[in-house]
Amino acid sequence: MDFTDHVVVGVDGSSTSIAAAVWARDIARAGHWPLGIVYTQGMAPDVREMLGGTLMCVESMLAPALVQASRTAAMVVVAFRGQGSPVLPIVDAAAEAVLQEAAGPVVVLPSTTWNTLERPLVLGLDAERPSPASIRFAVSVAGRTGARLKVIVDDKGQGPDRARLQTVQVLTRVLGSDLPETFDVEVSAHELTDALLAKASEASLTVVGSQHARRSTERERSENRLLLRLSTSPVAVVANTVEVGQADGSATR
Repeated sequence: MDFTDHVVVGVDGSSTSIAAAVWARDIARAGHWPLGIVYTQGMAPDVREMLGGTLMCVESMLAPALVQASRTAAMVVVAFRGQGSPVLPIVDAAAEAVLQEAAGPVVVLPSTTWNTLERPLVLGLDAERPSPASIRFAVSVAGRTGARLKVIVDDKGQGPDRARLQTVQVLTRVLGSDLPETFDVEVSAHELTDALLAKASEASLTVVGSQHARRSTERERSENRLLLRLSTSPVAVVANTVEVGQADGSATR
């Protein structure tokens, strides 16, 4: 099934996956993306009717279909924990598989997620190792949904003014003419992950980058995994595909 430029969400019938589907539906509407739903037999017919979108039923495993969809989708959305997952602060097997193998942005929803699209979209930026793909994704989503973009960096001991200047230089180099006219830069004295967790309750979506095109090559940076486990807002992990010096404003993938 063709899910090109869709927001695609996996639903296994669990309450957390249905909450993720509602969030996916809302962001798809806000950003004028079509919605795609990959579901198992556990999803009730009335839920399918409520969500709408393009439907694809799989017999059991959601992850392979979601990984396939990620090749062309605008983003893939998964619940932090799905049907039958242990109540522990870990990412369950389906979400883990999608995170490791997806070709595009993956949004992981915490157990309880409210519609927070009126809040700023937060980009966590490591200015020394920037991920052009995550920068472009954050700017694109903020632009399409009308969210205010907030970029959070840690000063790495260089002071807020220099850190802010370096951030603007990185964004300009990556985005060129696509640099938003207005955005906020917040410099934190704390580690970036700690700063993002502290601001999670104020974010509609937190976006971070992965340093490799395939997450399985590094099994995700430990900082990102801590963010996924503890964040109270949705977290998008975007696989990097180009070096910052090669960034030319082209598509995310």
